[in-house]
Amino acid sequence: MNALITRRRAPRAAAFTLIELLVVIAIIAILAAILFPVFAQARAKARSISCLSNVRQAGIAFAMYVQDYDETTPSGRGSGWEWWTELMPYMKNINVLYCPDRTDGGLYTQGSGTNGISSGPYSLSHYVGYGYNWGPIGWRGGGLLERQQPDPNRPGSTHIPGKSLAALANPAETFAFGDTWDTPRMTVGIGFAADTWNGTSNSALRHTQGMLNYAFVDGHAKAVKVKAGYMAGAFNDRLIMVADPKLGRTAYCANADEPIYKNPTSGDGMPIPDGMPCGQIVEHIRTTFPVCADGASPGSNCLFKD
Repeated sequence: MNALITRRRAPRAAAFTLIELLVVIAIIAILAAILFPVFAQARAKARSISCLSNVRQAGIAFAMYVQDYDETTPSGRGSGWEWWTELMPYMKNINVLYCPDRTDGGLYTQGSGTNGISSGPYSLSHYVGYGYNWGPIGWRGGGLLERQQPDPNRPGSTHIPGKSLAALANPAETFAFGDTWDTPRMTVGIGFAADTWNGTSNSALRHTQGMLNYAFVDGHAKAVKVKAGYMAGAFNDRLIMVADPKLGRTAYCANADEPIYKNPTSGDGMPIPDGMPCGQIVEHIRTTFPVCADGASPGSNCLFKD
């Protein structure tokens, strides 16, 4: 009898109750909700750093190129031309051209450069991540290229001559190239850089808090705060430009005081006054474009909310 009582009173193995399990699951869910955004931000930061490293390497290649070519920037003409095809002998690695945060586009082949030193054609898995500084409003010039014009060596064709470094007033404050969504013949022009980007806010831009990576003419590279918005006549009806008005005077311009005019060969419908000094264009957009109202759509002229 005593043995039976002893068996009945033996303690049972400890186990979680249903409530305790639910509490543990809730705690795990809360921790995951807290940590997943942190992990996502860390991954985004890592991609941004990788992108900046690529831009810096390409910037060094650009500096080497201009020293070898009488201190003249890469020009632009001919089928398949891209700024980077001129620099490939100095980069020697096509992967430098890819930004981890740009994956649009499919397989395509890019032709060789125009100076005869490129070994193309080059096979690419998708669009490259970086564009050249043609100027703030595309074909109007003002950047590292002159305006598009008839090519004296190829009747019936046009070319875009490069510029001498001596013509650049602020090499350390002028973009050579940087992050873009433009295609083809990628540029960083204000009205071209958002060609395949369909975002509707600054926070949706490529890197954390809208910081795009740029290489400057003197070879250094850094992340720069930018703003986006809608602009009628721009590629994809969107614009991307530097947010700092001081840098905006020099970022896209060889000479901030040089007036730039619509190109009769390749016109555009962007609402920028014809003949406006290059260095005033960013400020003009910043002060005349209102903040986009709720429900604003492509075709309007406004800047996205910060």
